Amino acid sequence: MANAYYKMEDFVALEGLISNLPQNSPTLGILGEKFLSMGLCKEAVDAFVKFGDVKKAIDCCVLLN
Repeated sequence: MANAYYKMEDFVALEGLISNLPQNSPTLGILGEKFLSMGLCKEAVDAFVKFGDVKKAIDCCVLLN
């Protein structure tokens, strides 16, 4: 589902997946990378933090600052 939303550039629906996925789900890391690649810092950080990768969330903020 995440790939379909990403290809359609439906980032609102993609962001909605973050709240629907369980904490530490590997898909959250993938979503974080997708948001990062599009320059969407807040969404990427939300995904990385819920995934449990705070360092990656900080790196994202530094990169997109």
